[in-house]
Amino acid sequence: MHNTKYIDQPNAVTLSQAATLSRAAANATKACHRMMRSIDRASHVCCQPLAIITLMLAFATVHADADESSDESTNSDSSVWVTSIAPLDSDRQFVAGTATSLLLREADVVSFSVDSPNEMVKLYSHPAAVWCVAATADGKTVASVDYRGNLMTYDTSSQQAATHTEAFQRWCQALIVSPDDQFVVAGNEDGKVMAWNLADNKVETTVELDGHAVTDLAFSPDGKRIAASDGDGHVHLLKWPSLDAIGKIEVSEEPAWSVAFIDDGMTLLIGSGDRKLYRCSAKPDAKPKVATKGRDWITDIAISPSGQIAASEVGGRVLLPAGGQTESMDATSGVWALQWNGDGQLLVGTRKHGVSVAGRSWKWTQQSTEADGSATESDDD
Repeated sequence: MHNTKYIDQPNAVTLSQAATLSRAAANATKACHRMMRSIDRASHVCCQPLAIITLMLAFATVHADADESSDESTNSDSSVWVTSIAPLDSDRQFVAGTATSLLLREADVVSFSVDSPNEMVKLYSHPAAVWCVAATADGKTVASVDYRGNLMTYDTSSQQAATHTEAFQRWCQALIVSPDDQFVVAGNEDGKVMAWNLADNKVETTVELDGHAVTDLAFSPDGKRIAASDGDGHVHLLKWPSLDAIGKIEVSEEPAWSVAFIDDGMTLLIGSGDRKLYRCSAKPDAKPKVATKGRDWITDIAISPSGQIAASEVGGRVLLPAGGQTESMDATSGVWALQWNGDGQLLVGTRKHGVSVAGRSWKWTQQSTEADGSATESDDD
């Protein structure tokens, strides 16, 4: 086991395996239960062909595991479970949310550098498992939500955290920052989407969807719409900032776990509990089509600046669909969170090995020459 270095926390938080977390989630929604119970399936690692040059994302052997000896009361197979990753104020610094073996146990929000993801600096602690973390574009404020529905905000300049008890009423697993950095928008277990004014420290606008847990939220590139996926297999389209309903899309009979805008906001990608990644127009009543099929539930979707799609499976695979093909690679354990660092690195929040880093490598594919009919191949790492 590797050990996470919590720089300002002598006793590192110990995180348990997903099976234990699943048992602790007995009072959560049916959708949450189903997500927690599936972990640890494997797949083969391969590369993604792009014309003459082949792009390959390969996991570096950099992980962040908690020190198992730091808490004798936890399971002997306890390990770091990273639930969410968000960029901070540069292309090297990130924040992450974590969870412990019991959902109502204190959990940390940490920061780390991509150069040393195993050296996590504790920023502050939640009174319960942290489901999602986000940061403003200027890096001045970090926000996070937990299993009790608490919102915590952290001023990076003063290094002070504020707790807004049950700000969102029930547990939340979706949180995003508005394009102007003035609001955070959360989706809770009861199917409510709420906009929290960061300056006034209060919920300013609330909309109730269909009563099913909100699983993910995404802003359109123009900042005028929000897509909200839910546990009943729907994606709801809302106006921003009014949160007025535009309409909804029926995706599947299984929960829709993740959602993202692509194609300048014209298209949606939806990760489903039926093990499929769907694609459809970002319009009410659109008819989703299967973009690719996985082997397990699609937990997260991340889009790089150049448009490369990455989708994670709870069982531990990362899918890379492009050009009508989908390649995949193995993560070190079940995957909950994805975050691109530019186009060159993919950060992967896992259930046993903290943050794994997938890096880009290039090689020339074999090609014939007219002069001698031979083929050459060279690597440029």
